[in-house]
Amino acid sequence: MKNIFIIANKEKPKAVEFSKKISGWLKKQKTQKQTAEKIALVLGGDGTMIKSARELAPQNIPLFGVNLGKLGFLAETDLQNVFSSLKKIIKGMYKIEERSMLKIEIQRRKKIINNFIALNDAVIKNGKTARVINLNLNINNKRVTEITADGLIISTPTGSTAYSLAANGPIVHPKTQNIIVTPIAPHTLSQRPVIIPDDFIIAVKVNSNHNDVMLSIDGQIDLTLSVGDVVKIQKYKTPVKLITVGNTDYFEVLRKKLNWGNR
Repeated sequence: MKNIFIIANKEKPKAVEFSKKISGWLKKQKTQKQTAEKIALVLGGDGTMIKSARELAPQNIPLFGVNLGKLGFLAETDLQNVFSSLKKIIKGMYKIEERSMLKIEIQRRKKIINNFIALNDAVIKNGKTARVINLNLNINNKRVTEITADGLIISTPTGSTAYSLAANGPIVHPKTQNIIVTPIAPHTLSQRPVIIPDDFIIAVKVNSNHNDVMLSIDGQIDLTLSVGDVVKIQKYKTPVKLITVGNTDYFEVLRKKLNWGNR
C-alpha cells in the first residue's frame, strides 16, 4: 500500500512501536487495489495531528488520526480499531471532512518578516511576565477596539475547543465558516468573544513596548513581537482534509471528550 504513509510521534514509544506493526500489516495485504490518493496515517495525540495538518494541508494530503494522547479531538479512531478502519480505507469506504485553517503574516515596518499557517489558532499574549498587553484590533480595515488584556486568541472553529474554550470562548461547529476572536482576561469585562465570517481579514497591532509580547501558532511555534508589529490573520486558501470511516458525529465527540452529562 504505497499510497498510505505513517507519521508517528517519536516521543511516544507506543506510537513508534505500533507504526511498525501497521507497516507490516499493510505490506501483507493481498489486494492490488491502491487508494486513489495519498493518505497520511497519524499516530499520536492532537498535537501530532495539528503539526501534520500544517505540513500536509498545502500538499492536499488527507490525514487519518489514531489517538494515543489524552483528548484526541481530531483523531478518528484508537489503537483497538485501527486495523478495521484501515480495511475500510483500503476499500475506499471513507469520507473526507474539510477543516479551515488560518494564514498568519507578521508585518514589521510595513514589510512581511514571517508567515505561518495554523489549524487551531494564533495567540498574541504576554510572555514571561504577568503584565497586561495593549493591542489594536482591526477587521477589514475598520477599527474595532483597543484591547488591554493578557492576550487575544484568533481561532478556527476547530480551535474553538482548544485555548479559546479555556478563555471562555464559544464552541463552534467545525463545518461553519467562521473565525473566533477571543480576548484573554480582558481588563474591560465588556470585551467579549466575537464570531466573524471567515472571509474577513483581521489585523492586530502591538502597542505595548515592554518587549514581552509573544505570538504563538497552534501552541507549538512561539516568537517575540515588537511594538508596532502587525499580525495579519485570514483564512488559508487550502483546508486540511480529515478522513472519517465511522458514523460518529461532532456532538458525540463533545459528549465523550468534555464529559457532558456526567455527574
